[in-house]
Amino acid sequence: MKKIAVLAALTASCLAAPAYAEDAEWTGAYIGVHAGYSGTKSDSAVVLGGQWSTESAALRNEVVSRWSAQQSLDDMNFGAQIGYNYNAGGAVIGLEADFSILNGENVVSTGPVPTTAFPSLTYNYGNRLDPKNQFSVKAKLGAPMGNTLIYAHGGWAWTRAEVGAEILSNGNYSKEGRVTETFDGFTVGAGIEHKFSPGVSARIEYAYTDQGDVTYTTSYRAGSSFVTPAYTETFTQDLRSHAVRLGINFHF
Repeated sequence: MKKIAVLAALTASCLAAPAYAEDAEWTGAYIGVHAGYSGTKSDSAVVLGGQWSTESAALRNEVVSRWSAQQSLDDMNFGAQIGYNYNAGGAVIGLEADFSILNGENVVSTGPVPTTAFPSLTYNYGNRLDPKNQFSVKAKLGAPMGNTLIYAHGGWAWTRAEVGAEILSNGNYSKEGRVTETFDGFTVGAGIEHKFSPGVSARIEYAYTDQGDVTYTTSYRAGSSFVTPAYTETFTQDLRSHAVRLGINFHF
């Protein structure tokens, strides 16, 4: 909440600054920079296979329930954008590409958890979420009001992220799966931009991105006491994010 309040205060101070006298001309190219807040969410679900079929349904269900995870990460983002607007009478249409660096990671571990079916058997479950960066291409449609532009945007985004899962039992059943993948999916949002001069504007923008999911499997770690017969675990993990960004654009 503190990050959002800081962004809101900065935006309010920008929009309160005096504007130039003439109505803004929005047609033309621009480049800019942005910084803001990102809230990333990721759900993972595991499917057990192989030798797991010989275990009791109660044990399998417990492992699936405890190892499947719902993770979230709140942090800052920063980056740059480039685009072109065209003032088509009473509307502004445009195309923009942006790149953001995403900070932070969320790594969770349950610690040793006794199983209900076999209380002497414990598992430590771990899950990982580490978004790296995001690139998007989107179309814009806006309504100009003097020196202010209110707009909606939508397009496609690609997010590079590392995800993973691990397990370790007190009997040294030790496995891990970790991949760095490019998730991709749609992005939509809206924003408001204000010109202070023909060449400089500031904006605040919201974007929601749904990046689909990836699938990966675990492998035995070196030193695991259980290697054969093989137990298999397959994870499906998705990625979604909300972002609020404050930006400055330079128009040409």
